[in-house]
Amino acid sequence: MVHDADGFRTVLAVRELSKTFTGQLALDRVALDVRAGEVHALIGENGSGKSTLIKCLAGFYEPDEGAAVELDGHELAMPLTTTQSARLGMVFVHQDLGLVPTLSVAENFAIGRGYETGILARVPWRRIRAHARAELTKLGCGDVDVDLPIWRLPIATQTIVAIARALSSAEEGAQILVLDEPTAALPDAEAELLFAAVREVTAQGVGVVYVSHKLDEIIRLADRITVLRDGRKIETVDGAGLTEKDLIRLIVGRAVDVSERRPREVGSRTRVSVRGLAANALRDVSFDLHEGEIVGLAGMLGSGRSELARILFGAQRRRAGTVEIDGVPARLDSPAAAMRRGVALIPENRRRDGGVLDQSLAVNMTLPTLRSFTRYGRISGRKERRRVDELTRAYGVRPPMTSRAFKYFSGGNQQKIVIAKWMNTNPRLVIFDEPVQGVDIGARAEIVEHVRAAAATGTAVLVISSEIDLMLGICDRVLVLREGAIIADLVNRDLDRAAISELVYFGHPELIAPSDSKEGDRS
Repeated sequence: MVHDADGFRTVLAVRELSKTFTGQLALDRVALDVRAGEVHALIGENGSGKSTLIKCLAGFYEPDEGAAVELDGHELAMPLTTTQSARLGMVFVHQDLGLVPTLSVAENFAIGRGYETGILARVPWRRIRAHARAELTKLGCGDVDVDLPIWRLPIATQTIVAIARALSSAEEGAQILVLDEPTAALPDAEAELLFAAVREVTAQGVGVVYVSHKLDEIIRLADRITVLRDGRKIETVDGAGLTEKDLIRLIVGRAVDVSERRPREVGSRTRVSVRGLAANALRDVSFDLHEGEIVGLAGMLGSGRSELARILFGAQRRRAGTVEIDGVPARLDSPAAAMRRGVALIPENRRRDGGVLDQSLAVNMTLPTLRSFTRYGRISGRKERRRVDELTRAYGVRPPMTSRAFKYFSGGNQQKIVIAKWMNTNPRLVIFDEPVQGVDIGARAEIVEHVRAAAATGTAVLVISSEIDLMLGICDRVLVLREGAIIADLVNRDLDRAAISELVYFGHPELIAPSDSKEGDRS
């Protein structure tokens, strides 16, 4: 048993951990100490090395020679393996959770334990169900029906199931739980359930490594915070008394303000007119977007936000309603038709829907505009490379390696690639669906500037986001969508966090009358 200089028991000690990818140093002699029963936050910009460090500890990557890792005073053989880590008490819950949605809670626990069998090789389901209930009870969720399929549970409960399963997989008892962006897909209301579970875990003496871009969570949960920048450990600080501005300075080395509202000129010309739109979750949706206008769309998960985005991009059929772009009716019955009318979509899930993972940055950036580089059926490689280099610089993609596969870029840089790809089509309407979800504060500030730059060209911009503060900072108007209907259209003087939150979560449209979207109201 090892104690640090302050007398606290150290359950995880990392020393001199470096990792090099084809000549590029991703981690440079990183050190990390995690105490028993603490929440130790790991923060940094995308590309700072957080994910690489976690993957080295999980056994996905082999560190460079010279690295040392101790778990509760016992040095681990390098390179680590996932089975070795779990056996000795270091378990992981990654952002995708690793659960099988169509299987029940109990079945997912059984998979995690390798489907143990009893007499006559039968799976002891009664014992597995009891075990799952017991593990969930430890996290304050003993009332979860373990026979329900995972997909029927709220996302927060799914996350807690993944945590409980991970903790139970440690043969010698869990010492360290690593949570990698556990709330990236959670609405604020559900995150509280997860925070309570994390506190239950630390109360059992388990050290929690908590990776998140959400600074308010870090301030609420973290006992100590380690900051990575450019693959190096900058420092470890106590969490008590820190503000978001303090964390931003630690992360990026300077002050960054992405919420500052700036006066903007919005054109009077209507770019997009939607009337009576109806589909699965949507009913009688009508609104206008003007040239150069940034309009936010607020609403809970399931309100129809992303469905509206898919319909406008031609990826989902509408049941009723009309859409006009620049005064001309638009069919929008396929993505190709939407693209021809100047519609672009930066999707919520950039890895699944935004890019081709195994293809290069260059291929991803030019997919929608290949025709502009083609003559007599042949692609001009020189012209394409020149444009890719221009876009890579303009959108601040790092590292600027145009031959690198899309999947190897950090989340923030993947988002920049997707934005560059679609803005290169010169759209009339661009839809940003959760544009800053899962990106660090530095990349967030850059992406916000790209949203503003899109509007400055005269493009109509629709921003769908769960982050009300983001919309308050950049939007000229905010539409509130609840149960498939727009219940409020808020302009300038009405852009208030409390009012928007109440409309989103409780639905009181009578509190604020919808605007008539006149030019004078938007000034």
